[in-house]
Amino acid sequence: MDKSKELIKLGKRIRELRIKKGLSQAKLGIKILKNQQSIHKVEVGEFNPTYIYLLEISEGLDISISELLDF
Repeated sequence: MDKSKELIKLGKRIRELRIKKGLSQAKLGIKILKNQQSIHKVEVGEFNPTYIYLLEISEGLDISISELLDF
């Protein structure tokens, strides 16, 4: 498994869902108490988020974790 490719794929999914919900990185960050730079790093695959971080993102996007990971 190529971890960097998987992180990029996950980041693209998060970005796609965030945009679909009409949220900027900064607004999502505010909703989940993270800064915009942190959201950016996840979306470009530079940061491997923990399970808890992914739960926070899914909550901020008002979706289930399974929907977040359905790619």
